[in-house]
Amino acid sequence: MTPGKLLRHPLQVIGAWLAARPGLQRWLRVLRLGLFQFGMGVSLAPITGTLNRVLIDELRIPAVAVGFLISLHYFVSPARAMVGFRSDVDRAAGNWRTPYLVFGALLTYGGLATAPFSLILLSGDGALSFPVAMLVCTLIFLAYGIGVNVVETIYLATVSDITPANERGKVLGVLWIMLVLGTIFSSIVMGQLLINYNHILLIQVMQGSAVIFIALAFVAMFNQERLKPNGDLEDVPDPIRVRETLGQSLRLLARQAPLRNLFIVLFVATLGFATHDVLLEPYGGQVLGMTVTQTTRLTALWGVGMLLGIIGAAVMLWKGRSPVLLISLGCLLGAGGFLAVTLASETGQVNLFRTGAALIGAGRGGFIVGALALVMGLVDRNHAGLFIGLWGITQALAQGFGTIGGGLGRDVVQYLTGNVALGYTAVYATSLSLLVLSIALLLVLRIGSQVRNGAVRSPWAGLDQANVDQILF
Repeated sequence: MTPGKLLRHPLQVIGAWLAARPGLQRWLRVLRLGLFQFGMGVSLAPITGTLNRVLIDELRIPAVAVGFLISLHYFVSPARAMVGFRSDVDRAAGNWRTPYLVFGALLTYGGLATAPFSLILLSGDGALSFPVAMLVCTLIFLAYGIGVNVVETIYLATVSDITPANERGKVLGVLWIMLVLGTIFSSIVMGQLLINYNHILLIQVMQGSAVIFIALAFVAMFNQERLKPNGDLEDVPDPIRVRETLGQSLRLLARQAPLRNLFIVLFVATLGFATHDVLLEPYGGQVLGMTVTQTTRLTALWGVGMLLGIIGAAVMLWKGRSPVLLISLGCLLGAGGFLAVTLASETGQVNLFRTGAALIGAGRGGFIVGALALVMGLVDRNHAGLFIGLWGITQALAQGFGTIGGGLGRDVVQYLTGNVALGYTAVYATSLSLLVLSIALLLVLRIGSQVRNGAVRSPWAGLDQANVDQILF
């Protein structure tokens, strides 16, 4: 027997074994798809956590300016609709979505790899004035924002194409959890790498996360869109439905009072959760004296809390609990987290601060699962995708305004009072108030009474219509 045959034989045996187990083959393919989400989580953690802490705390860049840069990708979310529609047209004609995914992945990689240079551009050590440096940074974060919107949209559309409809909800649930796990993993590893912190080291770590993202994206998506011998695409999708325009969608929404009221609550609650995006780590550094490594690990703690919140809420939902209860509990946990974070500044208790961060994450996870379930419970099957898409837009706008508003509020209060801690606690007190207001609105608008018995389905169904990066951050 030749060496070649000796090498091929084990592979043939494994191939035959897998061929006899199509279910296992399918889930191995799902796990490979999940590497993309894991890589996205790895790349999101440093840009939304560590970088903004260093810019605000170490370099004293105004929080509103940092919030503007971090939130840019929320405001370019219309790119999803344009590129997604174009890829739908090509897919219906039997062409690949992959070129769009490659374009988005490369743009995301470019943004991730160049974003840490904002440390040099905005520090004042370079040759550019602050306004010019801010303009350059805006272009960098704009490219990243467009890239992440495009790549997530095409990725999720591709997952929907190649996943059986009856298993799509389970698959997307696994992918979402892998996104959170990637964030947790990145935060833990970065915390170790940045123990002896300096700007050059952060630049190297962030560029490393960009390389990990693009490598995992390639492994995850290679040969996922497959061709038949005649050149046609395999995994022919279901007939593509005609989607309403945004204007038609909004008019349709406005005619349904329960949904209109629900979106008001979702906007207010998301606004409350969003303010911590650029302030949590700088708060730990400036007010509690935590190191860069310690504050970086906060993202891991927040991610674990969110993961537990998601799992707990899903279990409660499947046991028949009302999604309104899940939203209320999520807002309550979040409010408790913001209260703990606020009180930590008075006592200087780092552990209380960490507890608050975990509670905010758990509340966010429970809130998202409840919100998705409630949206699906209030609409008929033909419009579920439409309204979950609008839910994504609501999330994006609330996240964007919350991120910028949190930074602006901190800057204004600090300027007026000269008190660093008060600038942060004023914002967190506002977040607490918004979450309490959301609970009150749920009761006053009687949204729970609008949910029909048995109308609510798995929280994972329809997740391909949601903006997953906006769910997480």
